[in-house]
Amino acid sequence: MDFRDTSAEAAFRDEVRTWLSENLVGEFAALGGRGGPADERGWDTRIEWERTLGRDRWVGMSWPEEYGGRNLNFSQQVIFNEEYAKANAPARISFFGEGLFAPTLIAYGTHEQKSRFLPKIQSVDELWCQGYSEPDAGSDLSNVATRAVRDGDEWVINGQKVWTTLAHRAQWCFVVARTEAGSTGHKGLSYLLVPMDQPGVEIRPLRQMTGSSEFNEVYFSDARTSADLVLGEVGDGWAVAMATLGFERGTAFMSQQLAFQRELREIIEVAQGNGRSKEATTRQDLADSYIGV
Repeated sequence: MDFRDTSAEAAFRDEVRTWLSENLVGEFAALGGRGGPADERGWDTRIEWERTLGRDRWVGMSWPEEYGGRNLNFSQQVIFNEEYAKANAPARISFFGEGLFAPTLIAYGTHEQKSRFLPKIQSVDELWCQGYSEPDAGSDLSNVATRAVRDGDEWVINGQKVWTTLAHRAQWCFVVARTEAGSTGHKGLSYLLVPMDQPGVEIRPLRQMTGSSEFNEVYFSDARTSADLVLGEVGDGWAVAMATLGFERGTAFMSQQLAFQRELREIIEVAQGNGRSKEATTRQDLADSYIGV
């Protein structure tokens, strides 16, 4: 198999490099690629950087052109993320919306839902968070206890989510909730789109050892969302939720993974410079890390 770029891929790589060299300057370049997507240092500047990406359709680049995307294939997405990581560009903060929710929306959403939400994700005017984990439903997501009951043209939601990254920054949350009374396991779940700025939503940051608080507890107390903001069919939320996780394991964190490779190369250079690379244990640790990334 030939892993070299085709002529079209090489031209696209040049386009990406040129765009980054022209736009990743000044305070944007000063941010660097460290800290991870949930690092809130330089938040306003990072938001402006993401909006710069969105302006030129690098946010949502794989989406259909009908919804503002570039309709890029997988190879082109890899190339973009390779060059993004090489340029030491800032870690992305709109990834829940762009990388997890948007492809799920494209797969399961109505035309009205796509038209409503995709432009705001691309412009980075609306951020999303993920309402999956609960105190008793972490690795076993099917144990979800958060409930939603239909009340006229709305759903009323009660329950608790935890480890909700950037919930305090998000305008919307995609929430897995139990909508069928008496259901258990995978059955009776629905995938609801819930506005965060309402009286029935309480967000409690979880302060970490590092001093950051990007994780949160989210409490829903008679929170409401419109009846037409169910993604997919009512009761079919498990399939939709699994699709989201599939996208998370796919391209959502590609640029971050490639950034890990760059950071590992920097660590190796430091170890070679200070002589630690001659130590057997250090060499083994570096080898394990190389295999891991």
